[in-house]
Amino acid sequence: MSKAFDEEITAEHLPSVCGASGVHQTPTEPAPYLEEPEPAESLLGSIPLSALSADFQPLVDLRSGETAGFEALPRVRSEGFNDAAELFARASFEKTIGELGRLVREIASRECIGTALYVSVHPGELKYGNLVRPDDPIALHDAPVWLQFSQPSFATLGTQIVQELAGRSDVSVVLDDFGAGPATLKQVIELSPAAIKIDSELIAGLDRSRRKRLAVSGIAALCEELGAVAIAKGVDCQAEMEAVIDCGIQLAQGYLLGEPAPLPAISIWPPK
Repeated sequence: MSKAFDEEITAEHLPSVCGASGVHQTPTEPAPYLEEPEPAESLLGSIPLSALSADFQPLVDLRSGETAGFEALPRVRSEGFNDAAELFARASFEKTIGELGRLVREIASRECIGTALYVSVHPGELKYGNLVRPDDPIALHDAPVWLQFSQPSFATLGTQIVQELAGRSDVSVVLDDFGAGPATLKQVIELSPAAIKIDSELIAGLDRSRRKRLAVSGIAALCEELGAVAIAKGVDCQAEMEAVIDCGIQLAQGYLLGEPAPLPAISIWPPK
């Protein structure tokens, strides 16, 4: 018989399996192949879902000082994305723009409970029809929803979807970036928006420009005639706010009134 079988086998030969009594013991460290792998990151295309979030900026009634609602501003905290424009550009390239828009609305609706919500809609989303589905997050929100559109023109399907949304009682259409952005007078006629957001370029330095004040006053008067709410974007100083009020505008947003922030975002107007 070989030497290996002639020698007495003791606990010293099997320190990781048997104790001194020869009884089997459980190893203190699990074998590497028994360890559970870390869960894979959930992705939408190449966008990590865990990095998606939203900040909220208040819209303020300048007459009462009350917060009239919050605009949801999508954020992605991940390498390779500097702002929301890059986020939606990536999703558009990867053909996941419909899913991304729905996720943004889901986050906004979940976090902004019981408060009027303003959400921008990327024009690329319209061809997927999510917005008019009964299970879209906007249909389940427990407060008014204002969908913001900013586009020089829509395809026929896009125009039909926006017009359908404009006719619903639970959703209001907002024409965004009006006056200096891509929105046009033709869209005011075609889409019958419930509100018009005046572009921040017209609001910047409004107090110092007679021409801008005439233009903004004219937009405010047009909104009143059409039964739409005029909203001033980018009100960043006291002088601009006073000029906005003089032009006949009641709702506004900007850094003077409240910065974008995670909820609970707080309006800082009027000053205490």
